[in-house]
Amino acid sequence: MTGLSRLTGVEGWILDVDGCLVRTSRAGGTGGTPIPGAAELLTGLAERGHRVVVCTNASELPPAAYAEHLREIGLPVADEDFVTAGSAGADHIAAAHPGGRVVAVGGPGITVPLRERGLEVVEADGLRDPGECAAVLVGAAPSYTHAALNAACLAIEAGAPLYVSQNQPWFHGGAGRSIAISAVMAAAIAWATGAGAEVTGKPSPVLAEALRHRLGVPAERIAVVGDATAEIELARAIGAQAVTVLSGALTADAVAALPDVRRPDHVLPDVAALHHLLSRTPDSAPVSDRTPGVLS
Repeated sequence: MTGLSRLTGVEGWILDVDGCLVRTSRAGGTGGTPIPGAAELLTGLAERGHRVVVCTNASELPPAAYAEHLREIGLPVADEDFVTAGSAGADHIAAAHPGGRVVAVGGPGITVPLRERGLEVVEADGLRDPGECAAVLVGAAPSYTHAALNAACLAIEAGAPLYVSQNQPWFHGGAGRSIAISAVMAAAIAWATGAGAEVTGKPSPVLAEALRHRLGVPAERIAVVGDATAEIELARAIGAQAVTVLSGALTADAVAALPDVRRPDHVLPDVAALHHLLSRTPDSAPVSDRTPGVLS
């Protein structure tokens, strides 16, 4: 099975937000505008009865807040279908350390999911015994305090593992790029403590397995759509198809320069092209696999 016939066999979709569904300068689609074709793609997939998860490496806000913003700008995304790197981190820690105490270095994007999963969030000024902390989770926030960073380092020195929402150094939402602050802060904590940070967002194996299980369809019937190499790597970790859209971080030249093993299965200008492609019959829309160029 090749080309479009492979895409028409897809039943589960993992869609990136920034640079894919939304053009924005802030992670999670906040303050952004829909990329043409995004609403039509989401509606079309729902009408076909496909399973869809919208997944972002954002972690400043809880999933419901990001999903609400997408609905406000015309993108039909339910709260329960939105996954963040922060909520993925909370899921992983809850499974590994049920009911544990967690030092949260970040904002509501990690503290809310942690509490929703029955974990105790340790406030920076409430750290009495670092040895009682089960884990440290770093997410995005507008600012960080010395007390929070100190609490995290003390807990790690006492044996708590370090988790970070994501470790991509740069964010690109199709409207310029900026540093990914959670990765930067986790790197600082790792430098101070000598600890390695386990990533819970894209493209980590932790998230890959969670998303595959959430969709509930065979890996070969899943496609990951995004604008960056993180989505390609996530697809490989799942065993899914990788669809790269050139509306954000990657250009056609950048995709062509990737080693063969890191190239996506399909390359398209944007999600409007994907929606158009899925709306055509296989006979009228031949597609080549692992092309380094742009499919028309």
